[in-house]
Amino acid sequence: ISVGYEAQLPFSFTDNFYPENTVNKFRGLRLAFNAPVISRSNFILNLGLTYWGTNIGFENAVSPGIEESLQNGLRTTGLNATIFKPINDKHFIIVQGNIDVSGNYTGFADLDLGKSTTLSGIGIFGWKRDPNTMFGVGVTRTYRAGQLLHIPAIYYNQTFNDKWGIESVVPARINIRRNFGTTSLLMLGYEIEGNAFYMNEVQVGEGISEVYLRRGELKPRITYQKQLKNFIWLQAQAGLRYNWRFDGFETQNPEGDNIPLFENTLGNPTYFNISL
Repeated sequence: ISVGYEAQLPFSFTDNFYPENTVNKFRGLRLAFNAPVISRSNFILNLGLTYWGTNIGFENAVSPGIEESLQNGLRTTGLNATIFKPINDKHFIIVQGNIDVSGNYTGFADLDLGKSTTLSGIGIFGWKRDPNTMFGVGVTRTYRAGQLLHIPAIYYNQTFNDKWGIESVVPARINIRRNFGTTSLLMLGYEIEGNAFYMNEVQVGEGISEVYLRRGELKPRITYQKQLKNFIWLQAQAGLRYNWRFDGFETQNPEGDNIPLFENTLGNPTYFNISL
């Protein structure tokens, strides 16, 4: 169970149609729950729930337009399932699937599931060389960069000694780990986050169109985890939010020329995340 809060410092915001503005609020709750539904030596199934909310505020929001629509906030509510299946002492399979509902809805009554839902997942075939080394290759269907991609993936977990290790699923994330005994650790790395958000009808220039916002972020960061008591841990994270894309399209998965309805240029602020 994880309860967290993430905030980005103010940054500049410019789109095709209006002058530069300032985003002075970009923050919200991040909740996660995962439970082992089946846990045997030859098969593990975990099910999970997630919620990521981002409340957005502009210094002077332009109305009507994408800025006004963004002030409703961005939210992702998701279900996920992870399967770990050992084949023998040296080989294993990992499969994970996600169903996410992403948009600027303020309540579930506002949802259009047919337009807000995205499906993503990853499949890995791996090798366990020894108790400290796991390596795998596979393929992923992902919206992490804000658009649908089908790309190769590499899974690599390595514990070098009592102090150092690495945990990674490339290209989604890499963390170099430094342990300080058994009660605290420090990680340095990055993660790519994002999804396609259904924004309903938005004023775009002189017309009105349904908009899918493709949001992708690259986050180089440092993370500190500390055991507070028994199984309760504190996590504090700080880094840079680099804007990969934050553009609007008429469809969730545009093809062909991929011409956007509008393109946004965002500043790249420092961000912070704290969670239990």
